[in-house]
Amino acid sequence: MPARVQGLADVTPIFADASYYATDGLSLLNQFAAYGELYRRQLWIGVLVRKLAFGTARLPYRAYAITDAGTEQLADNDPLVSLLARPNDQLDAFRLWLWTSATYDVYGEAYWLKLRDDRGRVRELQPMHPANVIIRRDELGELVYFYSAGVRDVSLLPPIPAADVVPFTAYNPDTLVRGLSTLEGLRETLYSEDAARRATASFWRRGARPSIALTHPATLSKPAQDRLQATWDSNHTGADLMGGTAILEEGLTPHVLQLSAEEMQYVETRKLNREEVCAAYDVPPPVVHILDRATYSNVTEQMRSMYRDTMAPRLNMFESAVAHHLVPDFDRSGKTVAKFDLDEVLRGDFETRSTAVRELISSGVMMPAEARPLFNLNPAGPEAAQLFGNAALVPLGSNATPPGVDDQGNALPRPAPTRRPPALPAGEGQADDGAGQTRAYDLRSLAGRLGRVKGQRDALRSRLADEHRAAISEYFGRQGTAVQAALATKDASGLDAAYWAGELATLFGTLGDATARMLGAAVAQQLGADDYDPATLAAWIAAGAKVAARGVTDVTERELARALTDASDPAGAARDYFGGLDGRAEQLAATRVTVVGGMAEHEAAAWAGAHTKTWHAGRHPRVSHEAMDGETARMGARFSNGMTGPGDPAGGADECAGCNCYLTFTGE
Repeated sequence: MPARVQGLADVTPIFADASYYATDGLSLLNQFAAYGELYRRQLWIGVLVRKLAFGTARLPYRAYAITDAGTEQLADNDPLVSLLARPNDQLDAFRLWLWTSATYDVYGEAYWLKLRDDRGRVRELQPMHPANVIIRRDELGELVYFYSAGVRDVSLLPPIPAADVVPFTAYNPDTLVRGLSTLEGLRETLYSEDAARRATASFWRRGARPSIALTHPATLSKPAQDRLQATWDSNHTGADLMGGTAILEEGLTPHVLQLSAEEMQYVETRKLNREEVCAAYDVPPPVVHILDRATYSNVTEQMRSMYRDTMAPRLNMFESAVAHHLVPDFDRSGKTVAKFDLDEVLRGDFETRSTAVRELISSGVMMPAEARPLFNLNPAGPEAAQLFGNAALVPLGSNATPPGVDDQGNALPRPAPTRRPPALPAGEGQADDGAGQTRAYDLRSLAGRLGRVKGQRDALRSRLADEHRAAISEYFGRQGTAVQAALATKDASGLDAAYWAGELATLFGTLGDATARMLGAAVAQQLGADDYDPATLAAWIAAGAKVAARGVTDVTERELARALTDASDPAGAARDYFGGLDGRAEQLAATRVTVVGGMAEHEAAAWAGAHTKTWHAGRHPRVSHEAMDGETARMGARFSNGMTGPGDPAGGADECAGCNCYLTFTGE
């Protein structure tokens, strides 16, 4: 493909024998201002350019090799790494990126010159000021660079091949070859700012007031007028002569000429100008300490958005230029990348990082040994160099920790079935302070309603799920009403987590007891036993209910806090949040019936002497569960997915939450 085709992106196509010259300034009120002069004299231009430049230069710039196992950071003695760390004898990496970013933001372009040794290897990177760079297309349409120090005739300058230049150019609607300065879009803003500042300076220089008129009853000659003006100016003009005494003679009368209120809006004009400059450089005002509209809740997020939203695109542009124009000099395979490391600036405060690292470790993504250096901690030995997985994790919106795990998140041992379990002790599982009577009444009432359900076991499961859903929805409704009332009294959080976790644990325990009794008895009857009593599951159900309730409450607390953030009407936000929990109640109901019911059915079948069990997929099953449909295993053995049955906590969160699969048993 001929190089001249690149000229098609130009408004006025240049295919050969023509030059691209730099634009280095713009016209303001009665004067021309170079871009560099605007940086020096316009306060907010300097502030924004420095903020972006220092924000770029502070970031580590690393090189990586792409391997089959992922990416691996290149060693410090790698030629590319060494060059990026020490571009030349005069500049370190920080100052090179500082210059590159600042020059790019002022001029819309910046250039690196690659200096090679006698073997053609790149040994140094030297910055080239864009104002002195002339770009020309030769007779073949190839780009050739010239560095000019006041010489505009390129025939007198030595050519620099495009292969020896790393260009960083901003978008220019007229051409791809030269960049367009952001200052061009600020022309009117800078015009207004320049005029306002010059007017303000003139205001103070001329006596801290716009002007004064002296009138005389007679007609003064021109020499007399000049003498009067010179005398007045020498005695009363300037901020240092404010408040002096004026002596008027021969009938002179002073008349002060004031500006209108609109004309005196210097402060408001300059505030508008600074905000327009922030908008042009896409920098949130709080980042440069403009706090007029900042609040405690949004200032932190706007600070982080500086790197996430503002810096990320420009850093990608810098990385892309280096990848295209510099990296191929060291590796043409495409398996070497160089990029800025944003981890340090985006990792958040200590508490946020601690929470994130804990979650990464518990989910098996990060080893403790990898996390300790993030907090400047010494190695903890080989015990920390392994991955851990918590099988009790489930998605948000469902049980944060499913039943069947202890307080540390470990799966509780499954109770061993006995041929004749002892009767349930009086008061087993009931709470103190009168709660036990309510729970016993609820359990008897629930058992009575479910006892009227006839037919197959799936009908009983469906009715149990409905009972769970109704009870959980009613619980969320009461919880929402209480939270709204608390918020109306200016309670900061509105949620008494300990109280509601305890109430939900009681509810889960009651529903769990009923589920175990009903489904366990149904399976036992199908296998010819009619006296099954799930006493061995009482402790397991109580422990699981407590952990599951705490997990659900934790999720509610976090999601409610997010809903209330920046809410102008906290009570209304809480009402909307709790009003949208029907889906969550349904998922919790399905999970609880599957986990507790599945355990009770399995134990009842084992007690009744079943020999085999068969997995059946429920409605809308997961792909992994659909594949299990019809699989049979012997009692006491695990299925091919490693689970003893639906709802087994050993399968992990993804296999338990919302599952409605079930087992059937045979005595053969």
